[in-house]
Amino acid sequence: MKAIVLAGGYATRLRPISYTLPKLLFPVLGKPMIYWTLDLLRHHGIDEVVLAVNYLADSLRAKVGEEYRGMRIHYSLEDRPLGTGGPLKLASQTIRLKDTFIAMNGDVIAEIDLTQMLERHESAKAAVTDALHEVHDPTRFGVVQLDSNLKISRFVEKPSLKEAPSRLVNAGIYMIEPSVLRMIPAGRRVSLEREIFPVLAKRQRLIGFPFEGHWFDIGSLSDFQKANLVLLQKQGLKSILRQGRRRLVGDSRLMTPFFLGQHSTVERTARVGPNVVIGNNCRVESGARVTNSILFDRVAVGKGAIVSGAIIASNVSIGKRAKIEPGTVISPNVQISDGVKIRRNVMVHPHKEITTNVATGIHLM
Repeated sequence: MKAIVLAGGYATRLRPISYTLPKLLFPVLGKPMIYWTLDLLRHHGIDEVVLAVNYLADSLRAKVGEEYRGMRIHYSLEDRPLGTGGPLKLASQTIRLKDTFIAMNGDVIAEIDLTQMLERHESAKAAVTDALHEVHDPTRFGVVQLDSNLKISRFVEKPSLKEAPSRLVNAGIYMIEPSVLRMIPAGRRVSLEREIFPVLAKRQRLIGFPFEGHWFDIGSLSDFQKANLVLLQKQGLKSILRQGRRRLVGDSRLMTPFFLGQHSTVERTARVGPNVVIGNNCRVESGARVTNSILFDRVAVGKGAIVSGAIIASNVSIGKRAKIEPGTVISPNVQISDGVKIRRNVMVHPHKEITTNVATGIHLM
């Protein structure tokens, strides 16, 4: 089988980090989101994938390349955003889609049996089978109503809570027949959820596949934090033990749950955890403390510094005795001088050098 992964979008709710880093390279437990997607597809036998790209496409392509663990990777570049349906039409010009194929949103991390989903799709003779997940608040998503045969009888995009027909939402993972591509106009923005799925539902050709494994739709910084924390609590310790070389020096204190990436160092008397994800090639120096935070790759935390409740992107240097308070987001390529205090809910844009204290709620652009 072949798969199309929707990897475009401007990731506006992940700013300021997403100004220079594509959403699908945001790390979850030290692994970029796109690799969670590709690993899922590979596990279920997919050997050829098209990434439908737009914003910061060159960065994504430079990271992923043309091959991943035996899978061939192609790229379909939109010169302007085409929604959720338009990219499928455009990608069909890159590879031939003559059989059932998978399409999925690249910012979704899910524990789902795609093989079982395909079997359900084939047995129902569906045009599209839509993976469904139950959520507490369905108002952010496409919401469905299922009949007794798991056919989707209604599909309502982002309803109010009162109008939602259920709490089962579109999980952004689909089995699709090639005939559906003929329903998608070429050269313009098309929404599967608003233009295609309601038509298929009326024709009884849209099938639901509810699943109960974990599911994260990472559209915002709070979604990103939640995905890291939940997966950390589920598998963090095992992930640490499976990592390659890592260096814990002397009497450093690590409090679970925590994740420590490859080639990262926690020095003597440093304290890390609980609820901390540290990426690859990071250094936490002696006397520093990191709690309830996510550090991307190549982050240096200086001696005696305190990082609490923050997101720190790649290539950030935090000086000695600096203090980063909860809610703060530090973008890539930022230097923070010794002794600087960054108060709560500060947003620091990329490529900054901070030499003085920063008050609560400031955007450093």
